[in-house]
Amino acid sequence: MSPDITAVVLAAGQGRRMGGTNKALLPLAGRPVLHYSMTAFAQCPSVAQLILVMNDADVLRLQEQWQMTPADLGADLVVPGGAERWLSSLAGCQMAEHAVVLVHDAARALITASTIEAVAAATRKHGAALAAHPLADTLKREAAGGKVAETVARENLWCAQTPQGFKRDLLLRAFTHWQQNHDHLPTDEAMLAEAAGIAPMLVAAPSSNFKLTTPADLALAESLLHVAASTDHA
Repeated sequence: MSPDITAVVLAAGQGRRMGGTNKALLPLAGRPVLHYSMTAFAQCPSVAQLILVMNDADVLRLQEQWQMTPADLGADLVVPGGAERWLSSLAGCQMAEHAVVLVHDAARALITASTIEAVAAATRKHGAALAAHPLADTLKREAAGGKVAETVARENLWCAQTPQGFKRDLLLRAFTHWQQNHDHLPTDEAMLAEAAGIAPMLVAAPSSNFKLTTPADLALAESLLHVAASTDHA
């Protein structure tokens, strides 16, 4: 199959729980966090266009701190981000040149080509899909005073990840619908789609596709990268 997908990698965040710095520029096994997701998408056979959403100041930091440009990481286009994540996503998707769009958070650095291609295939077939992981933990609902109110059944519950894929026209309509009907912030593209009456398909992805949120997450990701490198050279 010829490349037919635009990938939008979001890297315009402020990293409030990472000390107020853009997580995409933090070091991870000797390279910026951004390197890993950009490389995964750039190497995917399905990806025809790779858009990086990143603000000008961080593009400059990428060059100064890492001696890299977005083009070095495979970006075909750089788009400035918005004040909120969903506005950054909208800015990137508006520049997509292909009928299918995959949106990914750069903070999910351990994304694999196989997961990207699986989400792409499901999006082509169903119009909307997202990477997700079945919930394994037992859930407790909190009551007043920090006590347990009840146990929540975990059957049919999934942890949403990215990439999240959509037919471009469907996603842009979902953005418009949200702007016209809601005044609170959506947490991801699937939430936008659901509000517009679109039910994305769940695509099972590994738990290693977690989001880097705290310094402990960075340490775990580095350990996993070292294990993967050792396995590759074994």
